[in-house]
Amino acid sequence: MGQLATQAQNAQMQTMNPQKNMKSLLERSWPRIAAVIGNNLSPQRLYQMYVSTINREPQLANCGVESVLSCFMKCAALGLEPSNVDGLGRAYILPYGNKNYRTGQKEATLIIGYKGMIDLARRSGQIRDISARAVHEGDEFTYSYGLNEDLRHVPCAKPGKLTHVYMIANFKDGGHYFQVMNADEIEAAAKRSPSYGKAVSPWKSDYEAMAKKTVIRRAFPYLPVSVEARDAAASDDQTPDYSDVFRPLPTVTADDSSVDVSVDEPEEPEQPQPSPVEAKRSEMIRRFQALGVASDAEACETISKILNREVKASDELSEAELDKVLGQLKAGVKEGE
Repeated sequence: MGQLATQAQNAQMQTMNPQKNMKSLLERSWPRIAAVIGNNLSPQRLYQMYVSTINREPQLANCGVESVLSCFMKCAALGLEPSNVDGLGRAYILPYGNKNYRTGQKEATLIIGYKGMIDLARRSGQIRDISARAVHEGDEFTYSYGLNEDLRHVPCAKPGKLTHVYMIANFKDGGHYFQVMNADEIEAAAKRSPSYGKAVSPWKSDYEAMAKKTVIRRAFPYLPVSVEARDAAASDDQTPDYSDVFRPLPTVTADDSSVDVSVDEPEEPEQPQPSPVEAKRSEMIRRFQALGVASDAEACETISKILNREVKASDELSEAELDKVLGQLKAGVKEGE
């Protein structure tokens, strides 16, 4: 079955209540989940975090529950609570829309914030303090590397556009390390990020914070941080893979009793209704499928011709662009015409 057909089928078969999917997954897989996250979270707390996150980021309800739970598990293993829950900006779980080729569903993605990177670095016990700052046009800023390293930054009262970011780490033994990135280096790093260019991306909403995180992450190989912290930095901006935890799924816990994940809520929150954009995107997929277009790549060739611009993924279209494509499809325009 083609990719578009698979997506349409999974969208139709998706359970109307993702909270029940999460509860079922926790009940069936808790022993293995607990082995990954230790005693950091209870199943009840994980479930409550999921419900709270769905309420704050409704589009996560359209993501596979396994991908969302995997992001929570990674956060728990790292000791970083998602900002969707605590608002502290150390880690984020976002619905980027990258597709799971097995299920055709969207997947959630874990992003570690620069505050989370700093937190991970400090845990080594060898860093006295670490910080990251942004430099703007109008600031006094000079630095030099070599035998006599030096960095001087005096922010101005009315900063202009971003020109640099830098990080400084002072070690408990008296040494230090700093690294600087200019605007071109930041933009190049941003374009290599899987989240860059997505409709929902921290590079759009929090560019400066992402730039600070990038310079800290680049410095990790030169800092006295744990292997866990380096691995976390290397796997940032991805969907954690815990497929071995979820499949095959054990049906009972270690003591042959079900895990209680009930919460003190009279009713579970209803799944948000699809937005107009999502509804139009689903209609477009169905119409392409009816025309015999079996993959997103094939669809994008036709979409590119209709919109007169290169389109690499159908989920990047705006509502206005979806309207234009649907108008052409309804008029009988087929791929290649």
